[in-house]
Order: sequence, then structure tokens, then C-alpha cells
Amino acid sequence: MPKYRDIYIEDGKALANSGVYTVEIETADPISELWVNFGAVNGATSNKNSPIPRVISKIEIVDGANVIYSLDGELAHMLYYYQTGQLAENSMVEAENLSQYASFPIRFGRWLWDEVFALIPAKFRNLQLKITWDLAAVNAIGATGFLTGSAQLWVIARVMEGLSAAPAAYIMSKNHMNFVTAASGDERVDLPSDYPYALLMLRAYEAGVDMGDSITNAKLSLDHDKDVPFDIHMGDWMSLLRQEYGIIESRIYSEGATAVAREDWIGSEDGADIEVISPNCVGGVATLTSGQLTPRYSDYAGVAIVGDVQSFLRIYGVCMFNTIAHKFGNYEDEASYLNAPGYGDIKLILTQGNAGATVDVVLSQLRSYAV
Repeated sequence: MPKYRDIYIEDGKALANSGVYTVEIETADPISELWVNFGAVNGATSNKNSPIPRVISKIEIVDGANVIYSLDGELAHMLYYYQTGQLAENSMVEAENLSQYASFPIRFGRWLWDEVFALIPAKFRNLQLKITWDLAAVNAIGATGFLTGSAQLWVIARVMEGLSAAPAAYIMSKNHMNFVTAASGDERVDLPSDYPYALLMLRAYEAGVDMGDSITNAKLSLDHDKDVPFDIHMGDWMSLLRQEYGIIESRIYSEGATAVAREDWIGSEDGADIEVISPNCVGGVATLTSGQLTPRYSDYAGVAIVGDVQSFLRIYGVCMFNTIAHKFGNYEDEASYLNAPGYGDIKLILTQGNAGATVDVVLSQLRSYAV
């Protein structure tokens, strides 16, 4: 009978304000999931628009030159959501002296405790987890950023013992392309045909610009349109996402001034609520425009509040961190994945509608130990 255990590889490891930290992965048993948690403390005044995923520039799992996983914090956080339908922890807190935490679970199977697909450290020579971060990526270290010396890391390996047979493969996920959009035209992204595709994730981000304006259409072409798994307008893709995953709620403990636009981290919003915390403020009204929220706070006399106001913001919609995803068939059935090795040329053709957005293309692929 299999036995499942959670093992701390790192437990509250104190980190510098920035750097690259390497964790040796040496567990003897197959790993179903690595749970990476990162936390830091806000400064004495505030820490605006700087959730933890934004300060993590890369999470990698490598075996020498062999890259098994490579995503930044926002992409890693959202890939888990599109794989599982569940958001991991991400406490977006901007108020002074409070802690922020975010989780970046790395799943190697179709579900937790998948006995057929998992990561087997013994199959590799020097398996390592690498975290690259900079607490000053958004705001300078200090009173209006993160508190110096406050970064911490937790890594939990969720391992399986006593399996009747060794896992045959694992899910490999990494960013295959990064570019900045032009005002118009198609960007043709060459994708690998080495392993089957389980899931594709796309991000298109520019502050204050709807991701559907940055990329207006996405088409996956196999062998020069011999087969086309999807060819879809971005607005329709978002509608399909609502149907499959439902609505995301982005929660922010906000600190900001009235009538000042701020990021809401939702690529396509349906609505928002404001619950004011600061005294002498009766409430707030939110205006949503293209991934940003503009709150308007007033006092009992109806006069706009001067200075920062603390409030809870709840934003509803889809495409958190401006990401969107496509599953190839039933994610739990590997037979339904796209058989990429059966094609010679695979291109993702992205139609651009606005210059200046940063675009990332992520693939989750099924990689066999037999190859």
C-alpha cells in the first residue's frame, strides 16, 4: 500500500534581499509535488503594487543543462491554477509592517499523488531547485517597500513511498518564448515537437491595456495548417475560460490615494467591491479599466479623502496576472494530449493589436523516463 508524506526541504530559510538560492533535491522517493512558499514583510509606511509573485523572477528545476521547470512567479502561480482549477495562496497586502506570502506549487503529475507520473530524483545526476528573487523589483527596500532582511523560503516535497511500479513519466513546464508586441501583424512562435503537449499558457501584459487588445487572436498550426487545434479570438477564449474555470476573485489589502489607478491583477474584470478600513471614510467606488482599478474615497461630507486610504479590494473576473490557458484534451487522460512528436512543424501564431505588451508562451509537456 503506498504511503504519502510531506517533507520539509527548507523550513523558513532566511534569505537576502535579492539573489539566487539553490536547493538540492535529494529525496529517495518519487515526488508528486514541490510546494514552494516565499514570504517577506512590508516596510513601515506601505508596499504598493508589489505582491510576492512580482518579485520572483525565476523558479527553476534543473539537472545540469537539462531544464525541467522554468517560470517566473506570476506564471508559476497561475500554471498551478490552470492545471488544478485552484488558486494557491497569494496574500496581496500593501499595509505597513504586515507580511505577504505566496505559494508556487510545482506539480509533476496529473493530480496530487498520481502514481504513474511523478518526479524521480534518482533518475537525475544533480537535481536542483533554483529561486531567483529581488525584493526591490517594484519598490525600493525600506519604508515604502519590503523590510530589509525579511525574505523567507519554505520548500515542501510531497513524496510517495511503496509504489507498486516506478512512475513512467513526469510533467515538464517551462517558458518557451518571450517577446514584446508590435502594433499589428502576426508573431509566429516556433514550438518544440519533442514531447506531448498537456497544456499551453499565454501571458500578454502591459499596464493599463486589455490583454485582448495586445493579442487579438491565437492560432496553433501543425505542419502548416494540416491540423489546427485552435484558432480563436481572445475575447472568445476568455469566455471559454469563464465556462471551464469560473470566476477568480482577486483580494487586495490596498493602500492608496483616491482617484489613482492601480493594478488589480485581473486581465478581464467583471466587477469589484471596496470595503474601507480607514476611519473618517464612509466608502469607496471603483472604476475598472483594462486591468486597473481606480478607487474614489470620500468622507462623511462627500469630500474626497486626501492621502492614502486602507481598504479591502475584491476584483472578479478571469485571466489573473494576464494569463490564459488551453488544455489539450482531458488533462487527466494522457492519451488525449497533443502528440507533438507526430508533427514536424508547430507554430503558435499570435495576432497583435497593440505595441508594448510583454508576451510569454508556456508549455506543460509529458516527458517519459524511457527517452
